[in-house]
Amino acid sequence: MTRGEQLNAEFVKSVFEDGWNRASFEFLQGKTVSEIPFHYNGTTQTVTPGSLPDLVQAWRTAFPDLAVEIRHVIAQEDLVAAALTVRGTHLGPWAGREASGAEVSVEEMMVFRFEDGVLVEMWEVFDEHGLDAQMDSRTSRA
Repeated sequence: MTRGEQLNAEFVKSVFEDGWNRASFEFLQGKTVSEIPFHYNGTTQTVTPGSLPDLVQAWRTAFPDLAVEIRHVIAQEDLVAAALTVRGTHLGPWAGREASGAEVSVEEMMVFRFEDGVLVEMWEVFDEHGLDAQMDSRTSRA
C-alpha cells in the first residue's frame, strides 16, 4: 500500500470511528471539497463537510446507541472501499416511524474517491429494506 493509499484509508476509518461513533468532526478540515457528490442507492445528491454532523445527529436521535463497526477497508489508488455493520436500538422517530425499541443491525458498503488526499466523491449502498423490516417486525410484535 502506498503512503497516499494509507492516508486515504486512515481518513475513511476516521469518518466512522471519529465522526459516526464519537460525533467528532475535526478530521474533516481541509480534507474534503466543499460540495461532495454522494451516490446513494441509485440517487445522487450533494453533501458538504458541514452537513455530516447534522446527519449523524439525526441518526443518533433515532438510535442513541448507534455504533458503526468497520469490517474491512481496502484502498487502491484513489479509491477506498469500506464494508460496515451499523447497529443500534430504535428509540426515537426515524423515517416516519415512531420508536419501536427494535435492536437493528444492517450492512453497508461505501466507496470514497480522493484526489491528492482530498475526498471528492462518495458512493453508498445501505440495506434500507433490512432496517425497515427490523423496525417493522418489532412494531408488529408490540
